[in-house]
Amino acid sequence: MRNLSKVFFRWPAVILFMLITPAFFLTFSLVYNPFGILDFLDMDRDLATLNISILFAIILVLEAGMRTAFHFFIYAKRFTRTLYMAWCVVELLVICLFCSLYVSLVSGGDYPYFDALFRYCLPYTFLILVYPYVIISLALGVAGARESAEDKETDDSAMIRFYDVYKKPKLLIAVSSILYIKADENYVNIWYMDNGRAVKYSLRAPMTSIEESCIRHGLVRCQRSYFVNPSHVTILRKENGWIYADLDMHGVPSIPVSKRYYDTLSNML
Repeated sequence: MRNLSKVFFRWPAVILFMLITPAFFLTFSLVYNPFGILDFLDMDRDLATLNISILFAIILVLEAGMRTAFHFFIYAKRFTRTLYMAWCVVELLVICLFCSLYVSLVSGGDYPYFDALFRYCLPYTFLILVYPYVIISLALGVAGARESAEDKETDDSAMIRFYDVYKKPKLLIAVSSILYIKADENYVNIWYMDNGRAVKYSLRAPMTSIEESCIRHGLVRCQRSYFVNPSHVTILRKENGWIYADLDMHGVPSIPVSKRYYDTLSNML
């Protein structure tokens, strides 16, 4: 089963549950009086406003504590969506238990604890609070899916895939490991780092077929037959009227740089 997105564990999610859940309980109860909850909390002593406010405070404190615990102690664990749903149910049950305790105490014995729990707090509080839980969780799920898509796009941009002349994929490699690419008649020689060594891969394809992909991934044309990775260029030097780019890999020859591309490459160093 898929692990829960990291979005659920972050402080914005904690704050959302901490603030929205008790606020929804208070507002929904005052506006709609679901299940006659205000009549129940009135207790024939005009205590509805006071009791609903105290229940709001109880839910606020419990949400802050439980969601902070979720943030600190569950983050490093493998937590599936099913486990998260179970965690939410437990949170709601804990809230109902404490609300029942308060109602039992404030009622002066009119509502024994288990009577208040099973007849009133458990069904009323649970059914009211399940709405913000579902809405916030769905919103976080959408945010997590969007973040995963963006991360995948970022990972894909860090890799470059090379195709041969027949459009068949031949080489998938991290852009950061590429040193330079050189055209060689009907082939291009891709020089890249592998376990600290410079390795050459000969791809049967014209330079024109990979040019767009190279530019999109940050490689720079430095001469008609060369693309170079600017992150591996240590210095541009002139020698006997020619310009060369020295790379940071031992044993790799200097790469010729034409005057046409010199400014573009030097501005990236």
